[in-house]
Amino acid sequence: MPLQSSDMPDRAPPCPPLPASQTGDDESFRLLVEGVEDAGICILGPDGRVVSWNAGAKGITGYCAGEAIGQHLSVFFLEEQIAAGLPQRLLAEAEAHGRVRDEGWRVRRDGSRFYALVVITALREPDGRLRGFSGLARDLTTRRETELQLREAQDALRRNELLSHMGSLVAGVAHEVRNPLFGITATLDAFEARFGHSREHAPFVSTLRGEVSRLHHLVHELLTYGRPPGTELHPCSLSSVLEESVSLTGSLAREREVHVALCVEPGLPRVPMDPGRLIQVFQNLLANALQHSPCGSTVRLTARRLMDEGRTRVECTVVDQGPGFVPGHLPRVFEPFYSQRPGGVGLGLPIVKRIVHEHHGSVSVGNGPEGGAEVRVYLPAEGEPSAATYSGS
Repeated sequence: MPLQSSDMPDRAPPCPPLPASQTGDDESFRLLVEGVEDAGICILGPDGRVVSWNAGAKGITGYCAGEAIGQHLSVFFLEEQIAAGLPQRLLAEAEAHGRVRDEGWRVRRDGSRFYALVVITALREPDGRLRGFSGLARDLTTRRETELQLREAQDALRRNELLSHMGSLVAGVAHEVRNPLFGITATLDAFEARFGHSREHAPFVSTLRGEVSRLHHLVHELLTYGRPPGTELHPCSLSSVLEESVSLTGSLAREREVHVALCVEPGLPRVPMDPGRLIQVFQNLLANALQHSPCGSTVRLTARRLMDEGRTRVECTVVDQGPGFVPGHLPRVFEPFYSQRPGGVGLGLPIVKRIVHEHHGSVSVGNGPEGGAEVRVYLPAEGEPSAATYSGS
């Protein structure tokens, strides 16, 4: 319900005359209320329409007194709140209980939202009849944002502490596991040196070597995931990182008979990075895509420049032609040890997310419009702020 009449006066019309014995005190009080700037104060009639409006209310909502007076309280509420009957419910509760307090989002004259604390108090005549309501509103948007940032910082600190403890634990476990693995490998080497590569023993030796290799890989993934944060970043070319990642997964691509197509936009800006860690990101993503791709299909790795609100970032996308993610599993794909692939460790995507966040970027997963899994990595370009503020969708 848009408000009009920008030509209306910016001050409320004078209050009705008061009894002579009270006129001086009430006039002083009215001037005091009208001058308050850090809180919105208004008087509502019994029907919920504004009858007086102070400077603080104008500062919070953007409505001057001439625009606000005569409007119903609901003009400051969101459409979904109006549909749910919130304004009427608050007035009814204030009338029934004397006062009601509410926190929530409200809307300004320009359509922007603010988070407000609102207290509505019923005003009654000496005989008990409802005279109207007083409304007090404070803009808590800044405080709310600060609290959310503090909560996020505390959560991040707890996660880092947990990862630090996990890193110490995993490093100790990995050390203890590696020793018997080396012992098994040495015993297999000695066995083959003594008895040769006989056809009779070959299946058993091959199975043992395969399991040892799988355990070595698991230990390596655990050490990588448990590594404490602290990556040092330097501006480098992303093209060479992507080319190296494709090269390192070449043998798997040939084994799976899947083609890997790399397309990098010319003139791509440099990215602050630890090249070795980013190579691991794209090596993991390509390996996942190859393992889920049918024979003869293509995995595409692309990189391009993006501009968001004048800021530059780089978007890298890995798309395969496999079955894609099960929609119900998407919220869990970054959980450690959660894997859709039989025999998978379940640390590939969690490691990707951790390294990308160390690079102040973000990562998202989904399915492409033509099927197949689609993973997008967003990284800030050299000289730009953190890309974690962007929503990778």
